Parts: sequence; C-alpha cells; structure tokens
Amino acid sequence: MTSGDSKHKMQEKIDLNKAKRGLLIALLIGVLAIGLIIALTFNKRTIEALIAINVTYLALSTAAILMSWIFSSLPFLILTRVVKKPINFISAVYVYLGGSFFGFITPFGSALIPTQIFVLTRDGLTPGQATAVASSRATISSWLFAALGLTIFMSFRSTLPGSFSTSVLIAIIVVAVVWSLLTLFFITRPEQAKRMVSRFFKVRIISRYVRQEVLDRVKDRIFSEIDYLSTNLRDLFSPANAPAIFMVFIAEVFAWLALFAVLPLVMLGFGISSNLGQIFLRLLILFSLAPASPTPGGSGVIEIALAGLLFNLVPASFIGLIVLVWRTLTYYLTIVAGGIVVTRLVTKAALGGRENKKSSNSCHGTRS
Repeated sequence: MTSGDSKHKMQEKIDLNKAKRGLLIALLIGVLAIGLIIALTFNKRTIEALIAINVTYLALSTAAILMSWIFSSLPFLILTRVVKKPINFISAVYVYLGGSFFGFITPFGSALIPTQIFVLTRDGLTPGQATAVASSRATISSWLFAALGLTIFMSFRSTLPGSFSTSVLIAIIVVAVVWSLLTLFFITRPEQAKRMVSRFFKVRIISRYVRQEVLDRVKDRIFSEIDYLSTNLRDLFSPANAPAIFMVFIAEVFAWLALFAVLPLVMLGFGISSNLGQIFLRLLILFSLAPASPTPGGSGVIEIALAGLLFNLVPASFIGLIVLVWRTLTYYLTIVAGGIVVTRLVTKAALGGRENKKSSNSCHGTRS
C-alpha cells in the first residue's frame, strides 16, 4: 500500500453521519443522567447553593481545563519533532481536540487515536510517523496514569473509606502497572515477548478447555499487536530520544494534575472543602472506569459513578450541581471545542477537494 493510499484511508475515518449519531447519543444519555441526579438530590438548599456560587472558583476550574488542553497538546508538538516532521502549537492543539471530540462520542473512546493519526497526516506526517506519535503519546499517558495512581494510593491510602473501595483501587492500579510494564516489554523485546506468549498458550489447563483454532487466532492477534508496538514505538523510545520522552512525561504530569484540580475547584465554588486525598482517590477510580464504558464518552456511566463517589463526601443537595458543572467543564466544553476543530478540518478538506477538482478540469480543458 502506498503512502497516498494509506492517507486516503485515514481520511475516510471521519464519517460525519457516525459523528452526528454518536454525539446525539452521548448528549441524550448524559443529559438524562444529569437530569435524574439533579431530580433525586434537588431541594431548597440546592437553589441556595446555586445562588451563592463563587464565580472565581468556577473561573479557576475553567482555567484548569484550558491548561489541561495545553499540556495535553504539547506531547504532539514534541514527538513530531522527534520524527523530524515538526508541527506548530496550534496544529498540536487541533490534534488533541479533534481526537478528543471523536474519542468522547465513541464507545470505549475507540476513535481517539485514529482521529489523531488522521489530523497528523494532514499536517504532513506519513501514516507510520503519525501512528508512532499518537501511539507513543497514549502509551506514555497510560504509564503516567499508573504512576500517579500508585503515588496517590500510597500518599492517601489511610483516608480510603472502605474495603470495597480499597479493593477496587488496588485492582485498578495493579492492572495499570502490569499493563504498562508489559507494553514496555513488548516495545523493547518483541521476540522474547512472543516466546513468552507462546509458552503461556501451551499451558495444559488452557489448551484443555480452549479450542486450538481459538488459541491460534488469539495468539496471532497478540503477535500482531507486539509487532505493531515494536515497529512504531521502538525508535521513539530509543536512548537518543530520552530528553524528548522526559519532556512528554512532564507535560502529561501537568495535564493530569490540571484535570484532577477541576473537581476540588468546583466544590470550592459551592463552598465545600473536603479531604483532597479522598477527592483524588475517587477521581482515580472514575478516570479508570471511563475507558471501559460502552456508552459514547462514558455518558451516563460517568455521571452516575461520580454521583455515587461523591455521596459520602458532600451534602446530597449539592451532588447534582457538582456533577453538572464538572461534567460540563471536563466533557461538554471539550466536545464543543473539538467540534469546532473538526468542522474547520472538514470544511478545509472540502474546499481543498473542490480546488483540486477545478484544477483537474482546467488541465483537461487545456489538453483538449
């Protein structure tokens, strides 16, 4: 397949009809969930809280979201320089917001990385380079989330509310850490990783209860993923690029910290100060649930989960308002900004297509 063919396939990934359908479903489920939460928690104190809201803290929470966008865009700026196809900062923001838009309106965020790859190819990167950049950023972000989770857990474990929450949090962190280590192993030692996988599939208890054709199919899929990770990411994670990778880590640290800061700032806006450790631990659980949600952008699941996690932390009459404001800032605001970016990209592509068509017709007219 040629580079041009690959690029054409990337461009086909933006399906406006699917985008509209996903956006409609996400908005419908989200609005219904928030409406239900507000209805169940609404009383006289809710109105008083709304009237007495501190606008300064709302402004700060909005600023935190904008900062998270900026720091989340910087890895694309840095990594494109590593692959010798640098883009400017505005283009990096477009990559982040455009990808987030489609990631937020598809189940499991499945369109996030393909959209980032599409936008990067429009900026002059080859499909292989774009895949390496988008995959590297996602890998580093997941590693960092695992590290942050471990740090938060170790720092605030004494404030955990109960055995169930403790078990859930420990399970999430263990899975994240193990997955991060496996990903690193797959990138740096692909052949050893394949041998390890082959040995695992030869374990008697597995071969006894699972058909051989199923095992072969799963093994081939894993081998394909190992080859994909190694081919696209090994060069980027070479020692020569260590300073750039370190800068990406730092940018991701600030991006996550800015995102984590939104909820406590929103709570302060309603005059509620709570244990920061408890808030961070609950956010850790929430952000871990989001990628596993089958609804577009986690709509409905995230709102209800946040309401449940806040139940013993804030007065019930405030929960609906806090969920509404937090979700508006962290989700709907990004959808609006990402939608503007996607609209600009599609419009620009359409105009470019018309110009090429006119140019082609002009050339044919000249030849005839």
